[in-house]
Amino acid sequence: MKVARFRYETPDGPEVRIAVASTLVPERWIDVRRFARLQAERRGATRDAAQRLARLLVPESLSQAFEYGEAFLDILREASRDTSGDALLPPGGQLVAPLDPTMYRDFVSFERHFVNMARVTGKPVAPVLYELPVHYIGNHHTVVGPDAEVPWPPYAHSGMDYELELGLVIGKTGRDVDPEHALDLVFGLTILNDFTARDIQAREMESRLGPPKAKSFCTAIGPVIVTLDELPSLDLRMIARVNGVVWSEGQSGTMLWSIAELVAWASTGELLPAGALLGSGTVGFGSGAELGRELQPGDTVELEVEGIGTLRNRIGHPTRAGWLPTPKKRRDHDME
Repeated sequence: MKVARFRYETPDGPEVRIAVASTLVPERWIDVRRFARLQAERRGATRDAAQRLARLLVPESLSQAFEYGEAFLDILREASRDTSGDALLPPGGQLVAPLDPTMYRDFVSFERHFVNMARVTGKPVAPVLYELPVHYIGNHHTVVGPDAEVPWPPYAHSGMDYELELGLVIGKTGRDVDPEHALDLVFGLTILNDFTARDIQAREMESRLGPPKAKSFCTAIGPVIVTLDELPSLDLRMIARVNGVVWSEGQSGTMLWSIAELVAWASTGELLPAGALLGSGTVGFGSGAELGRELQPGDTVELEVEGIGTLRNRIGHPTRAGWLPTPKKRRDHDME
């Protein structure tokens, strides 16, 4: 299945609808909530009751819908096979992020990428990258969708960068899952652009606490989520273009740590909730930093992944909004 979310402007404000692509009729999107309402009416529910039930089982939030487990997934599957035309999505909707994540983690799983970045920074490759699927905790509140403008934060003076990744969408809650069963938690894959402010990242990483502000301002995902059974394989062609020019190409099958291993590690010792978003990490040569190139305000970045589509975003202009710290004077303390 292919799942997306569309926003519509209404007199009462914007409304978001979950949609599924028809598996029987090409180029058709089914409004899953409308389909659920019609199904309930056909089974004897009054229109008001059917509307209440449909809103409950098919909310605007895909993460919330995942909490209903098979009840929601059954509706999704049935809607994808509908040929009546009664529940078609109306025209005029704007694609938004297909998932509103409950949490976000991003991994380092492509050896070629972290070897390249070690060369760029002039530092040796950290042995831990071969020992653990290392990841950072990202900001799930700043996830945006297709065609959204990427804000240029006030602390980023240069070095704005894209990162070409897969987004792993968790559809079922799990804890302490082994790799053999980890894919059972994965609803599907989307495209993920882990936008990075390289100048502040270099400074922050000196603290050995990870990249907070360098990553937290924006992550883009979309345009759709594709279930694993609809993908040709897990070795997918990945391409990045800036203003129409190819900058990066790679294959998702070159991951050092597999998708199943990333999911298993994310669930180890903690609850991995339905609606979580996991980044695969950047494919080799999948960022401007590896190529000695930087994004500029107004640039259009397109990430294309085989079987999923193209995620397009425009880089905004620098803003002065927000507080910027000034350095503190060093204080000498006697060592006890």
